[in-house]
Amino acid sequence: MILSIHQPSYFPWLGLLHKVANSDVYLVMDEVQLTDSACQHRNLFLSADGKAKHLTIPFNRKNYLRRPFKDLEIIDQSWRVSHLNFIKNGYRKHQYYDEIFPILDDFFACEYPLLIDAVMASMRISLSLFDVKTQLVYQSNMDYDKTLRRGDLVVSLVRATGASCYLSGTGAKAYLDESLFVGELSLQYDYFVHPVYPQGNASDFISGLSCLDALFNLGIEGFS
Repeated sequence: MILSIHQPSYFPWLGLLHKVANSDVYLVMDEVQLTDSACQHRNLFLSADGKAKHLTIPFNRKNYLRRPFKDLEIIDQSWRVSHLNFIKNGYRKHQYYDEIFPILDDFFACEYPLLIDAVMASMRISLSLFDVKTQLVYQSNMDYDKTLRRGDLVVSLVRATGASCYLSGTGAKAYLDESLFVGELSLQYDYFVHPVYPQGNASDFISGLSCLDALFNLGIEGFS
């Protein structure tokens, strides 16, 4: 069984979806701390003038660095209207707007008490639109040593799921101790090359945006 592990992401970029799609099981890291510079609570979308801009879900920042991601509360539900309007204005002239936007309309109509509720709902929509059927499991449901960090934590989680192979992003090469993956446990890297596609009103192609950008420009069938 091939396992990938990653923090959940708000309408994730194509690289994360690629790694999940190449896994049998994806372990959602919901007990880690939120990282401000990551995409757990935000992501990049194209604005109406063709610029990349972060859309961020507001959450209760009181002691947030001491609390697991799964326990962070959303403090203001008005973000749903502002994000919806931004995406509408940014993508309404893109080729597949009429195909994709109604799905997002339903997402933003729901109220989410916790940050993970909104983020995981966005991930499930994204996985479904890209026809990724990988099984999802949660870190919080695993029996593992919670004192471990980085590479040791990864190995502990892989063993907890019973996986035989860990599929890692290439960015982890900087800290993963490959010698920990021995015997029945192997390590593979997911090499992702970002596709370049017509991007509506952007003057030069911008990579690393939310997967919604690709969907608005290429449609669901563009990735079938």
